[in-house]
Amino acid sequence: MIDTLEKRSVPHNAVGYTDEATLDFDNSPSIKNSGGGIKISGLSFSYPNSDHYLFKSLNLDIDPGESISLLGPSGCGKSSLLHLIAGFNTPSKGNISLDGETIKGPSSKCNLMLQKATLYPWLSVYQNAAFGLRVEKLPKNKIKDVVMPLLKLVKLEQFANRNIRQLSGGQQQRVALARSLATSPSVMLLDEPFSALDTFTRIELQNEIRNICKRKSISLVVVTHDFDEAIRMSDRIFMMTNKVGGDIVSEISNHNTFTAKNREEAIALQRSKITSLWHKHMKKDTQN
Repeated sequence: MIDTLEKRSVPHNAVGYTDEATLDFDNSPSIKNSGGGIKISGLSFSYPNSDHYLFKSLNLDIDPGESISLLGPSGCGKSSLLHLIAGFNTPSKGNISLDGETIKGPSSKCNLMLQKATLYPWLSVYQNAAFGLRVEKLPKNKIKDVVMPLLKLVKLEQFANRNIRQLSGGQQQRVALARSLATSPSVMLLDEPFSALDTFTRIELQNEIRNICKRKSISLVVVTHDFDEAIRMSDRIFMMTNKVGGDIVSEISNHNTFTAKNREEAIALQRSKITSLWHKHMKKDTQN
């Protein structure tokens, strides 16, 4: 049973809040995104040689261009669900589709960003951002036409020739973001990518990535333990528990947070509501 909090007749993919530090979207490359709709139907999953099911008959629809968060305690299956969507694992039962086609393995349509930026330390910022396009064997001039505007978009244009080792953690995550955007994904998957960063950098990147994905109509799925991160990045928030057969126990609409006159006040209100739901479901878990 899913609890629903503040359901509204607002489209799931409604464009959200734009931070005052506006990104230069109009001069960014035209990333062609068609689709990005994810449908999870009757999903059950257990790892090989295990009789413990992380999910049993899980259903979830994500609209093209929608931003959602998966919020829950460690071990509830959030990251495993992300890896299934990315095509790194195969469902035991059920189906996951992207734009009507069953996901059968990793694809450039669906990019995953992890807590630690997985960059090549012997390459420059530009070479890291261009890596996926080089694999696709695009001409050098075409790669430059895509990568340089992206580096400008993530505020690293002046660091194009710098070695990765010379960058801060936040800057490295920006390089990883540029690399992910370069291949024109329909879906971005984020597995707690900001947890190791300081508060200011974390909030800045949360706002930037949400805004970029909204502008480019990229679907965004975020795995997090952090209530505020879920609120700042998501149109809808799905709360999961450690119960066997890992259910989504609450769906929380978050559209009003991005249209509120006082955004920080709206975030505080959502935080209070989510905290109340969290304690309710965690208490149920300990009783079962």
